[in-house]
Amino acid sequence: MKRLPLILACALLTACGTTPPVRYYTLGPLTPAGPSVGSGPGLVVGPVGVPASIDRLLIVRQIDGARADVSDGHRWAAPLKTEIARRVAVELSRRSGNGRIVAWPQSSIVEPEMNVPIDVLRFDAEGFGKVTLEAVWTLRKGGKDVIGRRFFATDQVSEPTWEALAATHGRLVDALAADIATALPVSRTP
Repeated sequence: MKRLPLILACALLTACGTTPPVRYYTLGPLTPAGPSVGSGPGLVVGPVGVPASIDRLLIVRQIDGARADVSDGHRWAAPLKTEIARRVAVELSRRSGNGRIVAWPQSSIVEPEMNVPIDVLRFDAEGFGKVTLEAVWTLRKGGKDVIGRRFFATDQVSEPTWEALAATHGRLVDALAADIATALPVSRTP
C-alpha cells in the first residue's frame, strides 16, 4: 500500500512524457488523370528549387511576419520540391492528355523533348490564414528557352487545420500547373 503513491506518480510521469504522433501530409488529393495519350512530346517537370527556409520535411508557417513556426508534429510526406514536381506533372498530363509528362528526378524519359524547371521564390503559409505561392518557370525545348513567366497567387485556408493548410498548398500548385499548361503545345490524338 505504501508503494501505490509511488507507482501512481511513475505512471503519471510516464503519461506526461509521451509525445503526440507525427502526422504526414501531401499536397492533397490529386484529380484523377483519366486515360492519357502515350504520344506527345516527352516533358520533364523540374528540377524544382525551393527556398532554404521551407526546404525541409517539417511544415513551416509564418507567424507575425518575421517569425516562423516549424512544426515537429506535422510534416510533408516527401520533400516539397519533389511533391511540387510530381503534382505539376500529373496536372499537366491531366490537362493535356499527354501521357509522356513526368516529374524530375525520377524521370523515365532519357532525352525529353521539353522540360520545365521551376524556381519557387515563396511558398508561405501565414498561420492558418492564407498561403502564397510565387514562382518562376521556363518551358525549354531542345535546350532553348521557349517561354518563361513569373507566377503569383494567394489562396485562403478554408479552416484552421493542418489538412486544410496542406490542401491549400496543393490548390496553388494546381494553379501553377494551369499557368504552365497555357504554354504547352497542343497534343494531337491519332
